[in-house]
Amino acid sequence: MVTIKDIAKAAGVSPSTVSRALNDSPLIRESTKERIKRLAAELGYERNELARSLVKGRTRALGLLVPDITNPFFAEITKGVEDAARSRGYGVILCNTGDDPQRELDYGLLLRRKRVDGQIITSVALEDPFLPQLARTRTPFVLVSRISARVDAPYVIVDDEKGAELAAEHLLRLGHRKIACISGPEDVVPGKVRAEAFVRYLGFHGVKVPRTWVRHTEFTWDGGERVAAEILGKRRRPTAIFAANDLIALGVLVAAHKRGIPVPEELSVIGFDDIAYASLPLIELTTVAQPAYEMGYMAAEWLMDILEGKRRRKLQKRVRPKLIARKTTAPPP
Repeated sequence: MVTIKDIAKAAGVSPSTVSRALNDSPLIRESTKERIKRLAAELGYERNELARSLVKGRTRALGLLVPDITNPFFAEITKGVEDAARSRGYGVILCNTGDDPQRELDYGLLLRRKRVDGQIITSVALEDPFLPQLARTRTPFVLVSRISARVDAPYVIVDDEKGAELAAEHLLRLGHRKIACISGPEDVVPGKVRAEAFVRYLGFHGVKVPRTWVRHTEFTWDGGERVAAEILGKRRRPTAIFAANDLIALGVLVAAHKRGIPVPEELSVIGFDDIAYASLPLIELTTVAQPAYEMGYMAAEWLMDILEGKRRRKLQKRVRPKLIARKTTAPPP
């Protein structure tokens, strides 16, 4: 293994000069730095980043916890975080929690052992046991697309209530009065807020949603299909379904297709997120859009600013959503 002493011998300088050159010390001339770095590369020198981080107290690594990396929405957040981090010389350690509180705890401990400088968290349930533990440490963190009921944490979220109201308003404007709502798990904040706001807005406008038409499931295609099949299998069925995310909405479309229910002629479907699949020509899903990439980028930028002492104010950003009307919604039959 090539050492600093080997480079010093090849360059004809002292080991301390090599060390300063590799760390971009202003005490070393640029021409000397370039020559030493070129020699280090030719000899195959690799830094011991762990030792270096222990000395400096920084790893220039961020931890990112997501509940489901197969969900395109979280993939977009991840891309935003990674692009922001790379632009400033940070790396990202990605952990997929599967919306499992125990896995979240385990990964949180792993990230602390890896000495990441900060954490970006998108996986948070109402009674999440992980955040109170993390808040008691000195590790800075920020939430994306989730807020916590237990910890006053910095966050970047979409205005879920407004998004749900936009969806309800769109369906009411089309003339729907028989409307169902399929939300995410009851203990996950965004889905709970969207469902409650959606039903509340309809109530304000004289439309009551039957309790059997307000359902909860996983934020997945399979979950949406399973619950939609139950709703659509009854004699009395809705003319429209609002899904708390686009994957659930895609599952609703599959369930309708299997039962020969044409969309949007007999059933309107509206989702939430505007993932990449939503705009495909064979789908063209009406949805409430939120800027996932930008939210991830913004959160990472704020966290790195905090780490570098450039910012002190807590981030509490609520992004405004927008409705994108496509071909899965129309007036009721």
